[in-house]
Amino acid sequence: MRRLLFPILLALAALMTGGVQAQDMAGFSKQQRAEIIRFAANNSLFVLYHEMAHLLVDQLRLPVLGREEDAADNVATWTLLNKRTPESDKALADAAEGWLLTGVAYDSGKYEEDFAAAHSLDKQRAYQIVCLMVGSDDTAFRPIANQYAIGRDRQDSCYWEYELVDRSLKGVLEEHTADAGNSKVNVTYHDAGGRLKFAADAFRSSGVFDEVAAEVRDHYNLRRPVKFNARRCGEANAYYDPDTIEIIFCYELMKDFMELYAAELPDPVNPAPRPSGAGKDKGGSN
Repeated sequence: MRRLLFPILLALAALMTGGVQAQDMAGFSKQQRAEIIRFAANNSLFVLYHEMAHLLVDQLRLPVLGREEDAADNVATWTLLNKRTPESDKALADAAEGWLLTGVAYDSGKYEEDFAAAHSLDKQRAYQIVCLMVGSDDTAFRPIANQYAIGRDRQDSCYWEYELVDRSLKGVLEEHTADAGNSKVNVTYHDAGGRLKFAADAFRSSGVFDEVAAEVRDHYNLRRPVKFNARRCGEANAYYDPDTIEIIFCYELMKDFMELYAAELPDPVNPAPRPSGAGKDKGGSN
């Protein structure tokens, strides 16, 4: 994702014990904080499965017809759909919303060069996720497709689109998933302080990095070791480096997702100042 670009309650509980980190979320309710962390973690999860797809294309020499970035999005969506859990379904819904929000925040499609870029426009990426969702299960996902105002005819054609993606991926991955579980994956979380500490702690506590690393380790046969590194990068990004066989996640991206969603919530309400003497024991000190 060069351009960029679940145990969530557990993550929240761990984070809010800190002093400096908690100030970054001051004014938001506990529920809002949990929603912000969930949204950012789920969008990070989708991004990581996208980068996993680049890893698989490179290391397994998978055929790609069309743009690799579109194929990587399809792999990420397909992977989450095949988990068939409420958490993975929510992750996809959050990822689709995330692309809508980034499309507005970064003016995707405003400039001519956006149409020549390797990635589809952000809003197109959102609608493609939803199309594959409703194509995989129209009963479960028709409400979200309706919410995105996808017409009934297009929803019906999404069935054939998902069938094609499903058949294609099962076909090219079959020989690489037999007797899987031997891939070597090393996960490293580098320290981050200052304004990135809250986002870095939230990212680590969410477990999404380890989830994708386990997907690679347990489901694919890769001959060469893979490194997963989470660190400060100086930019909001995540990418696969074929030279080092490494998936890099930048803490700035987690922070970016958190701020993106926080901007959609009602303005934080700061508590009113306590009246003089408030909180004191009226009976005096012991």
